[in-house]
Amino acid sequence: MKTNMHIPLLAALTLGLCMSGPAAAATGRWDTGFGPGSGNGTTSATPWIASPGAGSLYVEWNFFGDDDPATLLIEDSTPDIASFGLGGGTARLGETSGGAFVTSGGNIYSPGVVSAFTVSTPGLAEAATVLLRVSTLGSLLSTTATLNGIGATAQETFSATLTGGFGGTEKEWVWSWTLPAAAASYEFAFESAASSVSLDQTAVFAAPVPEPGTYAMFGLGLLAVAFGLRKRAG
Repeated sequence: MKTNMHIPLLAALTLGLCMSGPAAAATGRWDTGFGPGSGNGTTSATPWIASPGAGSLYVEWNFFGDDDPATLLIEDSTPDIASFGLGGGTARLGETSGGAFVTSGGNIYSPGVVSAFTVSTPGLAEAATVLLRVSTLGSLLSTTATLNGIGATAQETFSATLTGGFGGTEKEWVWSWTLPAAAASYEFAFESAASSVSLDQTAVFAAPVPEPGTYAMFGLGLLAVAFGLRKRAG
């Protein structure tokens, strides 16, 4: 049975310890629409996750291209920021509605229709925590996305009103899933809530779920830290 599953508390804490830089940030350090460049506010080449762990998968697009401009659909199989853990596989991002184009700034923009997007990557050969992170300008995305048919609701990590260009809002959203078994591939689907959305960045990060013994050791570590703080306070 397919259900919507979120990261358990200890898994989220463990995952947070494995990330560095913008991945652990609560606000818009990953991207900004208020100046030249993006990434973490310094350069568009700054990755979301600086050091993916062994056995994980990480892909990120900041500047989109189109593998076949002669067709109405957009497909980009060359992530420009990160391609980690793909093995012999390929990561692809596509706009499947047919009403969008790639802007001079490397965004995917649809002025007249609702945009539908897909992302496809190889999967991990074990249970995994999987994150999809998306940044947009202009109109908003629908808050629901699916991974291999499993729905999840976005958590907003950044929002700001745009004052130039077409206006609208800059948004950063993250969807999360915990998959209990191996998957041959990860197939994501998400879409805009209206026309005039500009897809700015997209990233996928997947990491193996720690074994139960790892959870137990991590929990004991937290208890030891709490006990030490209590003694110091006393």
